[in-house]
Amino acid sequence: MKRLIGILLAGVMALSFLTGCTPASNKPAATSETTQKAEPRPQDDFYRYVNLERLKDEKIDYNTGTAGDAFDSKFVDEQLDTMIKSVVAGSGYEAGSEEDIIKKAYDAFLKYDFKNEPVPKDLTAMLDEIQNAKSVEELLMLDAKLYKDFSIMNTLNLITDVNTFKTDEKILSFAALKELAGVDFGAVRDSNSALDPIVGDVKTFLQIRGYDKEKAGESGKKLANIVLKLYGATNMAYYDDGHDLSKVCICSKDEIDKIMTNVKVKEYIKSFGVNEKHCEKFCVYDKSQLVALNSILTDENLDALKALKITAVYKKYMRVFAPHYKELSSYLNDSYETPEKQAINEIKSSFGGMTDPIYVERYYQKKTDEALRSMCNDIREGYRKIITNAKWLSEPTRKSLLSKLDNIVIVTATDLERQDKSTYAGISGNYYEILMKCQRIHMAEIVAEFEKPVERKAIGMAMQDMNACYISQYNNITITAAITNAPFFDANADYYTNLGGLGSVISHEMGHAFDSNNIVFDQNGTYNPKWISEEDMKTLKARNEKAISYFEDNFTVFGIHHVDGKRTLGENYADLGGMECVTSLAKNKEDLIKIFTNYAIIWGNKTVDKTVIDQLAYDVHSPDIIRVNAILATLNCFYETYDVKEGDGMYIAPGKRISRWY
Repeated sequence: MKRLIGILLAGVMALSFLTGCTPASNKPAATSETTQKAEPRPQDDFYRYVNLERLKDEKIDYNTGTAGDAFDSKFVDEQLDTMIKSVVAGSGYEAGSEEDIIKKAYDAFLKYDFKNEPVPKDLTAMLDEIQNAKSVEELLMLDAKLYKDFSIMNTLNLITDVNTFKTDEKILSFAALKELAGVDFGAVRDSNSALDPIVGDVKTFLQIRGYDKEKAGESGKKLANIVLKLYGATNMAYYDDGHDLSKVCICSKDEIDKIMTNVKVKEYIKSFGVNEKHCEKFCVYDKSQLVALNSILTDENLDALKALKITAVYKKYMRVFAPHYKELSSYLNDSYETPEKQAINEIKSSFGGMTDPIYVERYYQKKTDEALRSMCNDIREGYRKIITNAKWLSEPTRKSLLSKLDNIVIVTATDLERQDKSTYAGISGNYYEILMKCQRIHMAEIVAEFEKPVERKAIGMAMQDMNACYISQYNNITITAAITNAPFFDANADYYTNLGGLGSVISHEMGHAFDSNNIVFDQNGTYNPKWISEEDMKTLKARNEKAISYFEDNFTVFGIHHVDGKRTLGENYADLGGMECVTSLAKNKEDLIKIFTNYAIIWGNKTVDKTVIDQLAYDVHSPDIIRVNAILATLNCFYETYDVKEGDGMYIAPGKRISRWY
């Protein structure tokens, strides 16, 4: 299955139903509690027992605030650097192949004189058109053009999507805006001072465009107020998690027209090249936000909306603007790397979709895929036995859950296809021209893909990303090539060590199909809270309450801060169900020790304390130490393996322990 990296009509990959094994914002983090005590025992603090010695000499990288993180992508970056160097040193590539485009882009980047090459005419013309727009209606047509031709996200946040209420069909969706003018709504929640850069940016860019200082500043203030208004209308609970679909709705064309009174929606969409037949119904993820957005799209706000798009153009293409304006010097960091290294970084950031299949072919082996898929089959069978033996499930619900389990699609690097060489064969020109031609072809590919049937083997993330994810609408799991490296996975390593590493990640993702959030999606990925009987849903909710209390009452960070058990329940359940599954595959104590040890290793790292405090505030994932200790402390097999007794730090009274399935 060819992966269309969504920089424009991003499709389902842009939505928060994609559930990865690492947090969307702050990485999970060890706490200072875990580094102050000495000589831990497995019975008291298993996380420290495994990781303290391993991490003691790690130095925190203050650029990231972490050290020793198994999810550190430096190794993958080095692989990509080596791969790109090899590609650009070669020759004779077939026209339009990924190697051909990468080599052309790399060579063109090195030759491109950013300082003396004039600002591309199409960018200048686009800015002129925005500045001269006489109405919001005219500006919105330019907004659509920016989306299609310049890869700048459209203001309405329209994306191609799978209909979450009918997953065998595609639909246009008004996705929830999570940021505007480069300001994340989460930052606005923390402090209104997050809006300050908007005023400064707008003043800078508009004065370059010939505005006087006072008018530029006023436009910046108006745009900041628009962002604040949209933030105020945003469902921040959905922003944080995205699993609560109670407010998501399907709207007919007439209903959308009543909401979007200031936008000619049909004409706007047709300008993207999307067939007008897709304008009959839409999915709306945050209706109150969409209503607020419509109220903003008036001629009264024309200057501020122009500032929004002008700012977007400058920020997107700062590399070609900055060398020509001293006012923009601070927007482009000086690089002390060699030109060749800068070119490699540019390829990685702007042509990731083309490096991905080459990365797979170079670093992902057939034996790895065979071992990986075999492990996935074992994990599926582990879940089958657990669900079959779960006494609290009614037979109809058990049958439904087993059907969903059977219907989970595993997507690996072997499912990634090469691009259509004929489409890219004619690309040439300077670096900017190559970049723009590739972006525009990619946009056309996404629009064309929208016309095809739903493909449940859709790839959820780049294969060079060190992660895995579950997508509820597809009921599929993507396991990337990058995460099949140690300590997660080694085709030559012991099976149970791998099971504690990548196996626990896979079983975590498979567990998401049945967690407290995704349990409302049926075996086809359709959102249907009634697919499980009302009686069983009541039982599930009662178990949820016990699980929430377990995490909130028994575990703290720094001895003070409690995890929000409700917010983290879905991820905690995926961790717990995953470990219940993989430990059920062990045959003896030695197998369990290998599983437990590598599970603790993959979550072990050092970090600055602020990171974990920030995580506790909004993240749906528990901190690392809790992901390890809280999960193991409720598994009976852990007690048996390490002879944990009352009075030990890991001990939880039997009546207070929880289980996802038992």
